[in-house]
Amino acid sequence: IRCSTTDRSADVCVIEDSGVCDVFLGGSSIGTGVQLPQGAQPTNVACAVGVAHRLGVGAADLVARLRDLPTVPHRLAVTTAPSGVVVIDDTFNSNPAGAQAALRVLAGATKDGRRVVVTPGMVELGHRQAEENRIFRRAVLEVATDLVVVGRINRSALVGEAGQHPPITVRTREDAVRWVRQNLTSGDAVLYENDLPDHYP
Repeated sequence: IRCSTTDRSADVCVIEDSGVCDVFLGGSSIGTGVQLPQGAQPTNVACAVGVAHRLGVGAADLVARLRDLPTVPHRLAVTTAPSGVVVIDDTFNSNPAGAQAALRVLAGATKDGRRVVVTPGMVELGHRQAEENRIFRRAVLEVATDLVVVGRINRSALVGEAGQHPPITVRTREDAVRWVRQNLTSGDAVLYENDLPDHYP
């Protein structure tokens, strides 16, 4: 079963834009403007549709079930803390496409409050790691009011040439959480992007 997020001629194609998708089976539309749960990845959705269809689930049922798909814990999970701060938990892991999606969620999480990104950056990207983290830093600066960099492994790429609003650097995730609790109030939003294990310096 060939699945795609761009090619409508594939066996299954799910084209997503801002959490809303169009679904195609064999090039024919079976659903437009379908609202996906926060954190549902279009590629995964396309694969799930392909398997379910092959197992005999009808097109109408497929589309109806997409709205209630379970999502992975810590993958773009949005909650509001008792303090009133919107918390976006995207700590499952981080990759360039997922990080950009998380920033879009942060951009819409608050209108007038602070928008904070807490991250140790992306890892396991081989020779692309430094450049991808520099790209991510530039994207963060377009969306967020504050960047909190955790640890040292990607610090130089994420801090870059500190301009008018230099990032906050902390040693551990616990230090970052403490900073968030001390500095954010109701109406603010924080994105926790990635959560490195303890063996990363």
